[in-house]
Amino acid sequence: MSELTVEQIIKLIVGALVVVAVVLGVYFIFKDRILEFFNLLPTNASLGNFWRIFYG
Repeated sequence: MSELTVEQIIKLIVGALVVVAVVLGVYFIFKDRILEFFNLLPTNASLGNFWRIFYG
């Protein structure tokens, strides 16, 4: 098996940090809209009511 060099380890760490930063950024951008959408859904909503709420 090939061994990981220091350069490859650094690239893996930087790549993982970039992925985490993108996921957190998307979460913080959309968290208010996503949480608001699911909080406004009634618990006994039928499919027709769901589309009315979704397309408002």
